[in-house]
Amino acid sequence: MSQKSILGPNDVNSFFAVDMIKRLSEGHVVTVIFGGDSMLPLINGGADVVELTPFSGEICRGDIYLFRHNGRLVIHRLLRIHGDDLLFRGDNNRITEHVTSSDILARLTAVIHPDGSIEKTDTPQWRRRSSQVVLRRNCYNIFANVLGHKQRLKLRWFYFVFLLLLMWAPLGFVAIPLNNFVFGLRLDHLLHSTVYIPCALFMYDFFSRRRILLSWLSSLLLAFVTETGQYMLPYRGFDINDMVANFLGVSLGCLLFMLFMRKFYRIR
Repeated sequence: MSQKSILGPNDVNSFFAVDMIKRLSEGHVVTVIFGGDSMLPLINGGADVVELTPFSGEICRGDIYLFRHNGRLVIHRLLRIHGDDLLFRGDNNRITEHVTSSDILARLTAVIHPDGSIEKTDTPQWRRRSSQVVLRRNCYNIFANVLGHKQRLKLRWFYFVFLLLLMWAPLGFVAIPLNNFVFGLRLDHLLHSTVYIPCALFMYDFFSRRRILLSWLSSLLLAFVTETGQYMLPYRGFDINDMVANFLGVSLGCLLFMLFMRKFYRIR
């Protein structure tokens, strides 16, 4: 006995989708409640109502469209046009969709919020907010690609070797006056803080529980060991201010990494 598959409202063969596609093909403007969180923060799924205007054939990068993709209806933003290959992505997503112009059904022309306010998508205010959201999303994706798990595993040993060389190797040949000041901060202390910012990031994968806390503590321990080790080297000198700068760099990097991971897992 065969089992009947249950179709969701986004499936192109569902009653809701078939009826909406029919109305759009007849030239009607359709308003529906947007579901999901893929278009946050501009569109709040489950609360905002979106206005969809039948697709006229004109494609504009940056606009939001309703289209078919893998048997489902999707409302996402058009990011890139390469011939007939159109690249879409939700403002709160990392995954992209490749479709053609024949898959586009409608263009989003307005968002109606629960308080009754209406945002038209052809206004300068909407386009400015959209540009800001896309820019933040692109910057975040760059950092996510650089700081992802596989990338961290590949880079961490290079970082630790570089750190030990920088802290313990004889650097007298480097003709850089480290007692100069940049933005009111001594260049030596600024350098120490900067090189320890990624330390907690590369310590993170050594632990399975309380990873942020343990990566912070282990990074502080490494900063302590590398600085006190200079006391025993005849060509280097121990400085308590350098150690404080190391601790500040570790703490700042741990805070930034914690905020990044919180954002990453919330989006994923």
